[in-house]
Amino acid sequence: MPKKSVSVDSNPVVLTQNQKDQVFDLVMNSVKSQRQFFDDVGSDPRRSIDDECGYPTSSRLNIETYGMYYDRESVATRVVQIFPQESWKITPKIFEDEDPATNTEFEQAWDDVSNKLLGESAYIGEVGNPIWEVLERVDELSGIGTYGVLLLGINDGKELIEPVEPSPNNELTFINAFEERLVSITQWDTDKTSKRFGQPTQYSITLVDPNIATSSAVSQGTQGQTEVHWTRVIHIADNLGSSSLFGVPRQKPVFNRLADLRKLYGGCAEMYYRGAFPGISLESHPQLGTDIEVDDAAIRTAMENYYNGLQRYMRTTGFTANSLAPQVVDPSPQIDVEITAICIKLGCPKRIFMGSERGELASGQDADTWEERLTYRRNNYITPKMIVRTIDRLIDLEILPMPESYQVEWPKMETASETEKAVIAKTKAEAITTFVQGDGMAILAPRDFFVDILGASEEQAEAWLQNAIDQEPIIVEEEEPDEPT
Repeated sequence: MPKKSVSVDSNPVVLTQNQKDQVFDLVMNSVKSQRQFFDDVGSDPRRSIDDECGYPTSSRLNIETYGMYYDRESVATRVVQIFPQESWKITPKIFEDEDPATNTEFEQAWDDVSNKLLGESAYIGEVGNPIWEVLERVDELSGIGTYGVLLLGINDGKELIEPVEPSPNNELTFINAFEERLVSITQWDTDKTSKRFGQPTQYSITLVDPNIATSSAVSQGTQGQTEVHWTRVIHIADNLGSSSLFGVPRQKPVFNRLADLRKLYGGCAEMYYRGAFPGISLESHPQLGTDIEVDDAAIRTAMENYYNGLQRYMRTTGFTANSLAPQVVDPSPQIDVEITAICIKLGCPKRIFMGSERGELASGQDADTWEERLTYRRNNYITPKMIVRTIDRLIDLEILPMPESYQVEWPKMETASETEKAVIAKTKAEAITTFVQGDGMAILAPRDFFVDILGASEEQAEAWLQNAIDQEPIIVEEEEPDEPT
């Protein structure tokens, strides 16, 4: 059969501008239709990950949900506690004069405030200072929700709802920390000309947590809400975003993982419970056929006596009792995946997050990186937002005298274990021996080697060099014996 020939007009088709616009609209409509199709598929509620996994929407996440997880879920508690507990492992020092032998009026007043809070005690020192203990608590509690507060007890003879006036007679009688579940902001500064515009002016504080209140506290009525003026409150908020008053709860970015862990731990326990009591299948004999009468009540009673009582036998007529093999699965790999995801968000080495293995098994690099992160948090959050704010408030109320200036110093925390210290000491000793025996002094001065290579301070390098001079052996020349005559 001969092929049909197709003639093609060599003359190009010329479209008018109106026709070009129509073609363009047709193409764009086709593209949009395809895009809309994929958008519709992607937003299909039947394939919503949150719905299928049982994750709550953001609107359902509130302080009560975070509080419940903090109170009852161990990993959620650790998420809230990890940064405060690790950050406050070392105690800061407050001083006005860098000379440790000099105790200024401000430094003495700071010590007096701490000692008065301790009550009748002869103890003196920064470690155990009750102010640090309360600041660590509010650091933790403020991370459950969006903020926490410090309540300052001042003996000015006024009610808590009244403002505190600066006076040299003011004394700090107590200081306490509260989480968001026990606090609400009842009044705001709405004066646009005020320096405190948009800031709280009055709080309502529940002095005793009703979830843990004792009967004596309830009987005395101390658990009720109390209105407090802002001058007696220090507002603390971590993980700030666009708001300077309300931070992101520490559990929120990892809440889906915490929900997964809750299901895994609960499912693991339920699986073990059901596996420890395997099911029983009662099967009738085939020769009896399918048309048999079954006394369901008698069978149920027999099974309940077997499972719940001390009866270790069952009497069956016309049935065979077969034990169903339980399906037990080790949940450790799934739990490990969830904890790893939480640690990725927190920027915390997993072994440090888990706690018990911190000292020996965490690598030196992990420990150093983690300590750098904690140092950043101490210097950029705890010091300016918590310590300085508290001290400045005490200065404003004349509980502390006005210093020329004061400093907050965090001692360097030792991250190396005893084994790592021994390895470091051995490595440095070998480096010094190689430097001396290898005639390294021909190209590098000993002081430069100590400072630039070994990382010692100028004072340490000078002390080592002086010690080497002091220990230089004295060579005694022996007299040659007289030659015999």
